[in-house]
Amino acid sequence: MKNIVLIGSGNMATNLGLELVNHGYIINQVWSKNLNNAEILAKKLNSKSTDRLSCISKADLYIVAVKDDALKSILEQLNLTNIIHTSASTGLDIFNSKLKNYGVFYPLQTFNKKINLNFSNIPIFIEADNDAFCKILIKLANKLSNTVIKMNSEQRKTLHIAAVFACNFTNHMLSIADNILSTSNIDFKLLHPLINQSIKKISNNKPTNVQTGPAKRKDKKIIESHIQNIPDKKIKKLYQLISTSIIENNV
Repeated sequence: MKNIVLIGSGNMATNLGLELVNHGYIINQVWSKNLNNAEILAKKLNSKSTDRLSCISKADLYIVAVKDDALKSILEQLNLTNIIHTSASTGLDIFNSKLKNYGVFYPLQTFNKKINLNFSNIPIFIEADNDAFCKILIKLANKLSNTVIKMNSEQRKTLHIAAVFACNFTNHMLSIADNILSTSNIDFKLLHPLINQSIKKISNNKPTNVQTGPAKRKDKKIIESHIQNIPDKKIKKLYQLISTSIIENNV
């Protein structure tokens, strides 16, 4: 499968498209509902662009890398075989079961158009409607990544929930920390060594076993002092909620 049509132009589509081209695959066409976005990515991939699903060109494989909310509507307009989506929490049942050769190709990573990543370190999770097509997708994934795992829809949904906690929620906590420091004109970079060490510790340990802080120590006086010094009511509530969770899970 050398000729591919990429349906989407966002962070996932951009990173995946560039990686495929780097491994010798040809992106025949890029679709986006925004033609300008399709043209920008197509230029990077030496490809053609379109904003019309009715004008999708022929290819060996169609990769739908769009927002989850748009996935169902787009798939309903495409009557194609050899088609996959890249959504973590969306199962095979979103495809028309009358079609043949459909599946999921999910790279577990946080993507950004402006940040280049080493795909060989990114685990890719595969699911397909039949064994033959599954083997084709696994072969493709093995070209890009050192870690390729066959995983069903329910397992992948669980994985995605965990990923949201580990990545998205963690980043939000860091954003809150940054905002707290900025009110006192303190540089967020001062936290970098602490953050880096926190990540380093879990490389060889279960996160629960290396938990630290006031809640872990059940230091109620410090917790109450922190809460009193947080001006934002929503952040106060969040601090209390997380502290309670840590205390209850470290009995």
